[in-house]
Amino acid sequence: MGRLLLIWRLIAEDLRRGPGQAVMFLIAVTAATTALTLGLSTDDAVARAYQKTREATAGPDIVVITTSTNPSGLAGRIADAPGVAAVGAPVFGFDAVVRSHGRSLHAAVEGRETEPVAVDRPLVTSGTWVRPGGVVVESSFAQALDVRVGDQVGIGARHYPVVGTAVSASTGVYPGGDWAQGPGPSEGGGRVWLTTADTRAAAGDESGTHAIHVKLSDPAAALRWRDTVFTDDFRGTAWANTHTWRTVLDEDIRMLRLVGPALVVGGWLLTAAALVTLAALAAVRAPRDHRRAALLKAVGATPRTIATVLIAQHLLLTMLATAFGLAAGALTAPALADPGAGLLNSASPPTADVVAAAVFLAVLVALAGALGPVLRAVRTSTVEALADSAHRPAHHPRVTAMTAFLPASLLIGVRLLARRPGRAVPAAFGTAATTVMVTAVLTFHASPDASGDYVQTNLMAARQIMTGRVLLGVTLALTALSVLNTVVLGWSAAVRARRALAVTRTLGATPGQVVGALCLAQLLPAVPAVAVSVPTGLGLYRLFSGTMVTPPGAWLLTAALGILVTIGALTALPAWFHTRAPAGRTLRTEAA
Repeated sequence: MGRLLLIWRLIAEDLRRGPGQAVMFLIAVTAATTALTLGLSTDDAVARAYQKTREATAGPDIVVITTSTNPSGLAGRIADAPGVAAVGAPVFGFDAVVRSHGRSLHAAVEGRETEPVAVDRPLVTSGTWVRPGGVVVESSFAQALDVRVGDQVGIGARHYPVVGTAVSASTGVYPGGDWAQGPGPSEGGGRVWLTTADTRAAAGDESGTHAIHVKLSDPAAALRWRDTVFTDDFRGTAWANTHTWRTVLDEDIRMLRLVGPALVVGGWLLTAAALVTLAALAAVRAPRDHRRAALLKAVGATPRTIATVLIAQHLLLTMLATAFGLAAGALTAPALADPGAGLLNSASPPTADVVAAAVFLAVLVALAGALGPVLRAVRTSTVEALADSAHRPAHHPRVTAMTAFLPASLLIGVRLLARRPGRAVPAAFGTAATTVMVTAVLTFHASPDASGDYVQTNLMAARQIMTGRVLLGVTLALTALSVLNTVVLGWSAAVRARRALAVTRTLGATPGQVVGALCLAQLLPAVPAVAVSVPTGLGLYRLFSGTMVTPPGAWLLTAALGILVTIGALTALPAWFHTRAPAGRTLRTEAA
C-alpha cells in the first residue's frame, strides 16, 4: 500500500505542477477516441434507432406495393399464406409534388383512417394525427421541407394545413419514403398522410398504387417468405413489388455510406496527431522527467518503480480521456445516425468491439508517449542524470560540407535539423495527417452530386450534406491539434537550441536569420510530408467512395502552400520570442 500511495502522490504532484500539459493531453486523446467511437458506432446506432421505431409503430416485416385497382383479393391471399401473423388493409397512395416555402419535392401521399390499425401505426411526434382537411408530414421530410405544425403545404391544386409530424418504420427516412411511384425508375422523396377521402380527392383521375403491410410470425424470415411464398403465381397478373424491413434498414444505413469510414480514418489520423502532441509534450518535459528519475534513483527507487511512475501518469490520463471519448461518442452517435430526425433515437452504451478498439488506442497512445522517457531514465546512471550535463551534439562532416555555401538561415536550419533528426518525425506526421484530411475535403467538394446507375438526387444531396459536415468537423479538429502541436514543437525546438543559437548570434547571425532558421527546421520535414499526403488523401477517398475524383490542381497547390505558410508563421512566434533576449544574457544564464 505504501508503494502505491507514493506513486499516486508523485502523479498528483506532477499533474498539479503541469495542469496545462494534462489538459492538452486530455483534449488530444478525447478527440481521437470520440471520432473513432463515432465511426465504429454509426451503423449500430442506425440499427438501434430503427428497431426502436419499429417497436413503437408496429412496423411491418414486409410491404407489398401493387398497382391493382382492387387489391383486396391479394390481401386476402396474403392473410391466408403460411407464416403471416397479421395483414393491414390496403392503403391507397399516389406520387405527387409537395410544395412549401418555395420548395417542391416528390412524396408519397398516403391515405389513412383516423383509427389505429394493427400493422404500421405511425407515431405522432408533434401535433395530431390526420383529420379531414389536414396533412401529417413524415418527420425527416418535414425537416427537408422546413415545415412545422400550422404551416401550409400544397398538393396538386389544393393547400393543406400541417396538423402534425410522425415517424414510421415501413419506409426509409427521407429521401427514401416515396413508395407510391409504381413501376419504372423512381426518384427519392418523402411521405405525407391524408385521410383516405382527402387522398382520393387529391389524386383525381390518377390510378395510384396500394400498399399492403404484412407482419410475419418470424421477422427474420422475411426474405425467405418473399422468395418462397410471394411468387409470380401467388401475386397474380397485376404488378407487385415488395420490400422487407431489412431493406428499409439498409437504405437508412446507406445515408451514412461515407460518414462511418470518414470518422474511422479521421479517428486514426487524430490519433496520429495526438501522438505528435505527446511527443511535443515529452520534449518539453524531458529535462524535468530526467532529473525526477535521477532523484528517485538517488533515494533508492528501483527501475521498475521509476517506470511505473512515468507510465502510470500517461495511462491514467489516457484512460480518463478514453472514457470521455466513449461517452461523447455514445451520446453523439444517435444524432449522427439520424440526420433527418426520422427515427426514434436514444443513447446507448458502446458495444464491446468499440470499447476494445478505444482501449487499444488508449494503450497505444500511453505507451508511445511514455516509453521513450522511461527507457532514457532507466539507462542513465544516477550521477550522470543528477549532473544533467549537456549533450554533445553529433558531428556531421558531410552535412557541414554540403551546407557551407547555403544562405545563413538555410545553413543554420539544416544543421539544427541534423543535430536532432528524430524531431522531424512527429512534425512530419502531424503535417501529413492534416494534409490527408484537407485533400479529402477538397476531393469531396470536387465530386459530382450524384453518380451510379441508381441515381436519386435527393438521397445523394442528403449524403453530401452529412458527409461534408463530418469531413469538415474532423478536419477542423485535426487542424486545431496541428496548430497546437506546431506551436509546442516550435517552442521546444527554440528552448533546446537556445544556447547553440546564442553562440550563432555572437558569431554574426541576426535575429531574423535565427528566426528563419527555426522556421526552416520545421518546414524541411513538412514539405515531403505534404507531397506524400496529397496523393494519399486522394487514394483514401477513392478507396472508401469508389469513385476517382481529382480536385483542380490550383486547389491542391493553394492548400499545400497554405499549410506550409501556416507552419512557418506558427513556428516564427516562439522563435521570435526567444530572440528578444540578448545573446550574452542567454549564455550567462545557461552557464549559471
